[in-house]
Amino acid sequence: MDKFFCAVTFLTRLPLPTRNNFKEEDFSASIYYFPLVGLIIGGILGGSWFLLKNIFPPIITGALLLLFQVIITGGLHLDGLMDTLDGIYGGKDKEERLAIMRDSHVGAYGIVGAFLLLLIKYSIYTQLDFEFLPLLVTAPVLGRQVTVWAQVAFPYARRQGLGSFFNVYGDLKKFAVTTGITLFISILSLKITGLIIFLATGIFAFLLSKSLVRLLGGLTGDTYGALCELTEVLVLLIGFGLGGHAL
Repeated sequence: MDKFFCAVTFLTRLPLPTRNNFKEEDFSASIYYFPLVGLIIGGILGGSWFLLKNIFPPIITGALLLLFQVIITGGLHLDGLMDTLDGIYGGKDKEERLAIMRDSHVGAYGIVGAFLLLLIKYSIYTQLDFEFLPLLVTAPVLGRQVTVWAQVAFPYARRQGLGSFFNVYGDLKKFAVTTGITLFISILSLKITGLIIFLATGIFAFLLSKSLVRLLGGLTGDTYGALCELTEVLVLLIGFGLGGHAL
């Protein structure tokens, strides 16, 4: 269970009755549980929506859902998105971009990017109904899965960093197991729509990761966060574009 608790502790701020002195191998093995942690996050959001919709109007329910999501994750992935945008658009070469991303201060690119992403999420959350509930639950699963794909398929840009703890570059077993879990959840919840979204997110994650590697010389913990956040939005947009139907 240490591996599962490690994944939950790293990806969320959910309180757990367990120790925090995880071993190095716990971080690597915790990758197997990333899709399940995404499912927990999605389940909490889905349950929260079900309760809130009977109490508040959609605009307040949407805002509270967004707040809950940030609280649950501690803003981990959102912070990565902001740092990535600042580095990519503020730096002239790989070294400068990575240096900007290490800076704890947030720049204009990060603020604007985070605002626009949250605005899109909020707009979607205000339009939710039962038809779209499986989409809300599945989006965090795919968001975490793309970080696994990126970690396995692309090298890490730094010798040290938060993302280097997992050290799964080239680990096809973790790639295959987590992909199978995510595909199962996607099809179970959204049927053919889930398969379409699954394939779309895979293509998106590959193309974006390739671009980031070209700009940075590899990926970092911040870029994993950016991939997660952007994938969640992509899943929601595709799902709404297809009408939210579990075809």
